[in-house]
Amino acid sequence: MQQSSNKVLTTRGGFLTQTFRDKGLGGVFRKIASAIRVGLPLFLLGRRTNKSVGAYFDLITDDARLFYGDSFHFGYFPDSQKTLQEGLDAHTDLVAAMAGLAQARTVLDIGCGIGAPAVRMAQKYPQLQITGINISREQVEQGKAFVAQHQLSHRIQIAVGNALALEHKDNSADAILCLEVAGDICVTREQKRQLIQEMFRVLKPGGTLGFSDLVFKSAPAAEDEKTMRAILYHEGKELITDWAPLFRAQGFEVVEQREILSQTMPTWDHSIAVYENQKAEVEQRYGKRIAASTLQHLRRIPTLLARHAAFVVLSLKKPH
Repeated sequence: MQQSSNKVLTTRGGFLTQTFRDKGLGGVFRKIASAIRVGLPLFLLGRRTNKSVGAYFDLITDDARLFYGDSFHFGYFPDSQKTLQEGLDAHTDLVAAMAGLAQARTVLDIGCGIGAPAVRMAQKYPQLQITGINISREQVEQGKAFVAQHQLSHRIQIAVGNALALEHKDNSADAILCLEVAGDICVTREQKRQLIQEMFRVLKPGGTLGFSDLVFKSAPAAEDEKTMRAILYHEGKELITDWAPLFRAQGFEVVEQREILSQTMPTWDHSIAVYENQKAEVEQRYGKRIAASTLQHLRRIPTLLARHAAFVVLSLKKPH
């Protein structure tokens, strides 16, 4: 799950003050530079770019961790999960199971965040060696520290990498995890095919891929697209994708497919509660106007997604 781009683009008040306290003047300059790289393509091109996506995660990572924890995806609430962290862990567990990690040894985690899913997988499956890649340099830096804190640096390596042009050898991974990142990585239709091609190339014959992502079935109205940009740094029309046929066209076998949108929706109750329960802190960091605007957008998201979206989870296999 991501953070409001309206909020983190604010370069005043508590947000930058806290950055200065935590990371000094250099950290402040990096935040401002990231904000410019996030906003400039939208202004000049009217759309995101791959570099601006990396800059976006450079920008929002500290705040996402402050308010929501260490995972950057929707929660999954199929049973008795009550907390956001339980939902986030359940989503990781689902996609890990879809990737067949119990039978794997070498795993590529695409768009690994700061390594929280990788740490959970390494703890659950002690035989795994995990390589995580991420286009955000800030997340890679924090991810290496996060993995080290859990004493797993000997089993988890995190590096800057481009999933559209993987540096990994052909047929080198037993399993791949692509946990709610494809819509971020792929800013054009052609890049969706490119991502699938690269994952197919790197996966060993007989290897498995666990995949999840938010998709749209129809384009929202202009006002709803404004909400999508504010909260998810996306437009809904960018996410209109039927992933299963694209995977089949590349040669993947679709082993299992699920649609879990309704089971992810409690994520937004938790997000709204964060803003309501920590109102004073949110307003101090971002100002009352942006805090109120972000909360208004958050309250619109559940209805918007229910009307236009789905959330697909796939288990895929590369044939022998």
